[in-house]
Amino acid sequence: MSELSIKFLTQKGYGHFRLGHIVALIHIDIEGVNINSMAQKAGMTKQGMSKLVKELMDEGYVFTEKDPNDARAIIVKLTDLGIKCILDWKECTEYVDSSFQEIIGLEKLDTLKDILSELLLHAGRECGPIEYDYKSLQKKIFKH
Repeated sequence: MSELSIKFLTQKGYGHFRLGHIVALIHIDIEGVNINSMAQKAGMTKQGMSKLVKELMDEGYVFTEKDPNDARAIIVKLTDLGIKCILDWKECTEYVDSSFQEIIGLEKLDTLKDILSELLLHAGRECGPIEYDYKSLQKKIFKH
């Protein structure tokens, strides 16, 4: 999956984009969100999420502003490039799904996704909170 995704994104012009960046991008609402909430939703530390946000800022995918309701918090918002990236990511996941479907068929692909969801949920119970399964993650990615 990673190789297909990287190939697709590179062809779209995302040379410095890492697949780990999508973890941050999918947790940014159109109206913005604070880093603590992003980290919590992603099951990451605040420091790890802050690093991802900094990288995304450096590449022009997001910008930050002070939270008007909490002087200590920073709100992360998507730039136009960030929104375009999420839309391209949606296209990328469709490309990966299509590539896998050609090999194993739709029924097996759906089964694979269900199995991966179960494993993800089990890992969440073992390793800490993971709040989504594959299908809800797909919905979250494509909400924009």
